[in-house]
Amino acid sequence: MSNVAHLSDEPNSYFMGDQYRPNSPNYLHLIPMCLDLFTEHIYPIMPLIHMPTLRASIDRPLEMFEKNLLYSLCALTSTHMSGKSISAPGPPSWEATGRFFLDECILVRHSYDFIEDKTLGAVISSYFISTASFELNQSRKSWYYLREALTMGQDLGLHDEKSYVGLPDAEALCRRRTFWILYVTERSFAILRHKPLTLSKTPEFPSTLHEYEAPEIHSGFMHLVHSYHLLDSSFVDSWNEASDAPASTLTYTALQQKLNLPHPSHVSLTDIQKADILVTQQWLRLVVWQSSMRQGLLSSHAEHESMTFCYPLKIACSLLGVISSLPTTSIEVHGMGIFEKIFEIGNTMLDVTQACGSTIPSGSYGVVQDPLEMFVKTLSQTPNSQRQYANLLLAKAAEKPQIERFSQTLHPMSTDHSMFSPPTQHAVIPRNGLNREGLLVPPISPRQWRGSIVGEIGDDGVYKAVETVQHDGNHLGECCLDS
Repeated sequence: MSNVAHLSDEPNSYFMGDQYRPNSPNYLHLIPMCLDLFTEHIYPIMPLIHMPTLRASIDRPLEMFEKNLLYSLCALTSTHMSGKSISAPGPPSWEATGRFFLDECILVRHSYDFIEDKTLGAVISSYFISTASFELNQSRKSWYYLREALTMGQDLGLHDEKSYVGLPDAEALCRRRTFWILYVTERSFAILRHKPLTLSKTPEFPSTLHEYEAPEIHSGFMHLVHSYHLLDSSFVDSWNEASDAPASTLTYTALQQKLNLPHPSHVSLTDIQKADILVTQQWLRLVVWQSSMRQGLLSSHAEHESMTFCYPLKIACSLLGVISSLPTTSIEVHGMGIFEKIFEIGNTMLDVTQACGSTIPSGSYGVVQDPLEMFVKTLSQTPNSQRQYANLLLAKAAEKPQIERFSQTLHPMSTDHSMFSPPTQHAVIPRNGLNREGLLVPPISPRQWRGSIVGEIGDDGVYKAVETVQHDGNHLGECCLDS
């Protein structure tokens, strides 16, 4: 599978024909900086490599398989740095740097028998190339290299618990984490791009951490894995219409209840990890709601709020609370993947507001005067996310006058109030992100956005289905965090 890229119609180079490809000395000196940036900003959400071993390797001549991994890491780091507000000295263009290291990685693969490379680094390098390609908006290459990583991982037996017997602890941990990051990413692609699943058999979860790691590395990683693990293969098959098996209301309400549970946490998580976990949690709530809508299970008078037509407004409210509580850099460092999830929630919010707007209480969004503005501000954090998502959201809103009227009914409220309006005293959310039982919850928003932005994309089939319920008379209750 590895050599398909060489035979495809796509150019081998990540530089377009009119782009100048730099000479090697222009960028190879950035390798130590890329390692530092990766360790600080990306490793907390992708802890796949034993970093002391990798760092030690750059002080000696590298084997080809080592260069393959190192260049892919530099490509991933560079593309994630492109357009970000993270302050770090570097090249004039991080995107050009990322394309350079991607090219170098592909050239290295041509110089040895990569298909026979049975190291874990080969699997990780394909995963890193996939993620870097996604950042460059090259979805086909991203999918191809993800499938390459999946295939090579299966060849190594990462899915088989027996393959871990006798391995050194550090190697076994890296292998388990690599499998589960592939598992998470494949499910994300299956939902967002309607791709088939290949990973069915799974090994045990990682249960340890490297001696150099802080406890939150393991805790944050497992939070994310457990969130995706709730959506089993039968759910994904139903989502992709590969299965006709009907799902019951109980199935969906149970999923929503599990996704609404705060994550147990005995250690402090970094802001980068919180952004990944909490945004993903809200997006998965939306995915489950969309699936229940496709099954025709929604009702204006459903017993469970998650089975009502306007539930995405509550999801959007929770997401805005998450976004408001975190530094900008903790969101943008995740790249286009997290912006796509935020866009999906904002996009659905517009559709549901159009359908249910006349029945939404004006105070439902708490301290946020204009939720649309906050979505647009968030999606405008990087040039790529603004071009790909913020502009689409603005354009869609321009065609929906109901959105403008709804925005004008919202009013500023005291900053002493929470983004969420708790229905009972025990649901009050502290500002440190942990409740009194030590569970991780979306924190209170410390900010307000004022003003109104309106401004469209053509509706897709799913969202048109939402708009058909606009005369159903559904009523959205107070926007609050499920306890």
